[in-house]
Amino acid sequence: MNVILLAIIILSALGLERLVSIKVTKSPKGREFIRSHRLFHPNTLSLLRIPMGVVSICFAASGHWSLAVLWFAGWMITDLTDGTIARNCDLSTETGKWLDPLSDKCMTFPGLLYFRLGKDIPIPLPFPSVLIFLIIDTVGQMSRLFTKKSAANSFGKAKTALVTILLLVMSFNQFITLPNPKSSAIFIQIMMASCIILAFLSFYCKVVPDNWYANSLTLCNFLCGLAAIYLVWFKGWHARAFGLVFLGQFFDLFDGRMARKFGSTPLGAFFDDVADATSFGLAIGCVIFHGLAFRAPFINPWVAGFVAVFYICCLIYRLYRFLKPTRQLPKGIFQGLPSPAGALAAGSLIIATFHFEHVLLSYCAAAGVILISLLMISNIPYKHFGQTLWPTMPRGLKLLLFIVLIIYANFAIVYRNYWVKTLIWTCLALALAYIFGAIGCGKQEHDETSQKP
Repeated sequence: MNVILLAIIILSALGLERLVSIKVTKSPKGREFIRSHRLFHPNTLSLLRIPMGVVSICFAASGHWSLAVLWFAGWMITDLTDGTIARNCDLSTETGKWLDPLSDKCMTFPGLLYFRLGKDIPIPLPFPSVLIFLIIDTVGQMSRLFTKKSAANSFGKAKTALVTILLLVMSFNQFITLPNPKSSAIFIQIMMASCIILAFLSFYCKVVPDNWYANSLTLCNFLCGLAAIYLVWFKGWHARAFGLVFLGQFFDLFDGRMARKFGSTPLGAFFDDVADATSFGLAIGCVIFHGLAFRAPFINPWVAGFVAVFYICCLIYRLYRFLKPTRQLPKGIFQGLPSPAGALAAGSLIIATFHFEHVLLSYCAAAGVILISLLMISNIPYKHFGQTLWPTMPRGLKLLLFIVLIIYANFAIVYRNYWVKTLIWTCLALALAYIFGAIGCGKQEHDETSQKP
């Protein structure tokens, strides 16, 4: 069967499942029907899924790859079904919290082993990566026996989704002749490494105290900033450094959410500012100075230094004013452009000039950085992405965006020349969209709105 046809069938089945399961579970009659038939209960679906991973590998080993792919994909789709039923039909149980992830492992572990040990595999999975992933994921499953956090977390869900995609990609390799096996092998190795990282983060979140979540993510953001500074000054790798800062923005997004949800340590807010100053301030400042003075159609180093220092000072003041605001604003509305948005805009603007050869564009980029810096210390109210925009997005869409971002980053590492350019211009477009589209309401407008009946 053609790979494109297989992909169309799988995506169509996924869309149909989402449409039917949501519609049925939102209907009172549908919920009553599901509750009265144990076959459709989440735990039953999880139990049925346990042997199906081995069955799909049996199909593959006998040469029926199309059937193996469709069988595996179909049963993995039911992982979404049982979650929807559990939430909408009030059928969540303590047993289901550990049974559901166990059934997912029973689906994916056989495939990972087969694509390492099976015959006639065009690009086998690297054995050390498979072994490390199996150990971490098994320990993560066993940790539910001695911790109170038995339910799957967001990292675990993302890990399951990414492993599923990896196994489907490996299966599709049986149907096509790879044009560049070396690049494909590197991409698969990086995908496997991403799965290992997500498996570790899922396990970590199960065993550490809740109030450590925020500081752990803050530490990751801080380390991203330090690594970015090193890459700029000692390697001259501006795009990779910017990529680390971009990754740090996601850690910064979630550490605030974790702090609000689970609490944090007494110095958590201070540590967060230090991490932001390192990642969004010093690291991007290095990109600005080094990029303008040595990488872009360069301008006078003193001018580049002034622009970088001005940006860093404005960002640090922006972080200080976050802790001690000079203007009272509604919750979720920040005074001035948030520092992550400023870093995203300034960094991508500087690196974008690398692709042109006119020095005037470098001066325009420097002027743009000055303007961005002034926006950060201005009194313009901006909606905070993590507090006002991100929470309104559906949970499934958030997970999808997270997975797409990981795959996108993997492509950027393997196919660096094309994907890095795409990443930079995408970040610049997103930053500009936020600068012009996320302006919130001030205190006066908020007060007038709150007084309306």
